[in-house]
Amino acid sequence: MIPKKYTGEMLRGRKARTLKDIANKGGCGISAGSIVTIINVVRGKGLYIKTEKCPQCGQYAYITGVVRAELELIEGD
Repeated sequence: MIPKKYTGEMLRGRKARTLKDIANKGGCGISAGSIVTIINVVRGKGLYIKTEKCPQCGQYAYITGVVRAELELIEGD
């Protein structure tokens, strides 16, 4: 879980690990343990996250409305 003491400016651009499977309404999913980048933090709407592009196929996932309890920050970023 990401504590509330971290503001949007502190989280933007940081790497995090997913604690559970997350999917968006378009059908893109991220499995638990995946490394993601926090793109934006919107008050009342949650976090916007994005995965890295796959080296073989070039696909990535962009998911909005992620709750802080579903992620943990990776230290040493």
